[in-house]
Amino acid sequence: MHNPLLNKEFRQRMRTNRAPVVITAYLVSMAALTFLMLYENVQGQFALLLPARSEQVFLVVSLLQMTVVAFLTPAFAAGSISGERERRTLAVLLTTPLSPGEILIGKILSSSALLALLVMVTLPLYSLVFLFGGAVPQEALAVFGFQLYTILVIAALSVAWSTLALRSGWSTVLSYSTVTFMTLVTGLLGYALQFAAVRFPADGFLAQWGNELLQLNPLWVDARLENAVTGPFHSWLIFVAFYSILALALLGLSVWRLRPQVLSFMPGVSRSDERNYQ
Repeated sequence: MHNPLLNKEFRQRMRTNRAPVVITAYLVSMAALTFLMLYENVQGQFALLLPARSEQVFLVVSLLQMTVVAFLTPAFAAGSISGERERRTLAVLLTTPLSPGEILIGKILSSSALLALLVMVTLPLYSLVFLFGGAVPQEALAVFGFQLYTILVIAALSVAWSTLALRSGWSTVLSYSTVTFMTLVTGLLGYALQFAAVRFPADGFLAQWGNELLQLNPLWVDARLENAVTGPFHSWLIFVAFYSILALALLGLSVWRLRPQVLSFMPGVSRSDERNYQ
């Protein structure tokens, strides 16, 4: 895919001193945490390491990694378009041959690239789990694939909010509110409804809505992929379908926001001047 904006963003983000420092610090922190947990589980005797204990390490490390990348992604993506607007370079960007869709795709991929790299560099750490039989390769690949998708969808939502909101402050608030809904609100409400369903078993809708909310939580779905919680095996499909539709809807509005003339053929769509958004 030839996208000059994506190439420029990659060079700007990866050729700075901050990128290798962030990657090295993250890898060292995750490695120290993994070895500390393994050492603590066996009390210094690695010969006592059992598959069940290494499975717990795999679960904790993957959930921690999911939490970190979920809350870091908006920091890279929430100001991508609104920052261009505030620097008064958005109008110049729109005069290039790039379509609004290509501009959004370039921003999404460039803002999620470093987070995806953080996930990939931790792959060797999980070899320790394989060594002691705590997980099978299929589980690890499913977890990594799901984490990469979560990064991509959060980056897409953050770029969409960055386009729809006029200022970086508002787009940052909306992006972190979205991540809070995904990770905290759905989890707390889901488990609260399941707890209420145990107290009032006659109300079947409580358990059903509790399960529906938990399937929208990336931490719960991550744990389900590792068989650490009970629930439908294909819960990840509900997660992917819901957030893909939400991201596509917001990105569609973002295309109209960047260039209102693109959707002017549709009935009911305003033919507003794009200068109103720059």
